[in-house]
Amino acid sequence: MRRPLILAIVDPGLRSILAAYLTMAGETPISTADHLDPTLDATLRDRAILVIEEPLIASAPRDWTETLRDQCWTGFVIIIAHTLHEPVPENDGVALVDRHSAPAAIPPIIQRWRSQPAL
Repeated sequence: MRRPLILAIVDPGLRSILAAYLTMAGETPISTADHLDPTLDATLRDRAILVIEEPLIASAPRDWTETLRDQCWTGFVIIIAHTLHEPVPENDGVALVDRHSAPAAIPPIIQRWRSQPAL
């Protein structure tokens, strides 16, 4: 079964542009402004690929991954950072992407993750 793709993005312009890029890449994103919405239950959080904008994560940058894991987001996660001074390598199913390059950078990351046998 294909993992659902959740977009949790505050900025409506970024959310629209990213949804368009992902749709052109063959994805069907589910868009929300609240990644803690109860309709996104534990089963969905366990399976989903989450693309989330930095302001939605209520913790310091060093704790972002732990915070999201504590909220039951155990699948792959892409965090859109507003201030990413240098590239950060993917680590344990988590990728950090600079906000300005997000529309072009995120679809290939998702495609690469989907091409892995476990997905």
